[in-house]
Amino acid sequence: MISSEPIRNWANGILRDSLSQKADREWCLAALGGADRLKWFRESYPGYEDIFGHALLASFLGVTPVTLSRLRHS
Repeated sequence: MISSEPIRNWANGILRDSLSQKADREWCLAALGGADRLKWFRESYPGYEDIFGHALLASFLGVTPVTLSRLRHS
């Protein structure tokens, strides 16, 4: 893989995109409140809220399931 420049560039692009997504999520968790985190999640991952369970989504957002329930209904 290292000897092939097109493959190396492709792999580096994938790694950059992945790192960028991870950095966006980390920033979101550190800087935003619960309501803004939920809004960010809905914008970043449309339709995923219906796929994943309530507890899993709360964990991803760094809030408790009770807090997530309140945010969804406010």
